[in-house]
Amino acid sequence: MDPQNTTSILFDVLMGSAVFILPPLLVATLAAFVIALFQAITQIQDQTLPQTIKIIVIGAVLVMMGGTLAAPLQTVSDRIFTEASAIKLH
Repeated sequence: MDPQNTTSILFDVLMGSAVFILPPLLVATLAAFVIALFQAITQIQDQTLPQTIKIIVIGAVLVMMGGTLAAPLQTVSDRIFTEASAIKLH
């Protein structure tokens, strides 16, 4: 496998990972902001509330969009295993 192909695969893996991580991260950040604002307004001092809400929200996003988000990573994985025969060990 030539360096150009290896670099291309690595770039695809990193972009696929970013696509998979970005939506749950954005939703969790937005949920944390809303919960923090709610806690500041009501002066609730519960430390487990934001963590619980973020876990639930991230789980919901992954259940609803998991197949769509994982598709680029599956494509790259198929490409890696297809081209694995071209790897020459010294």
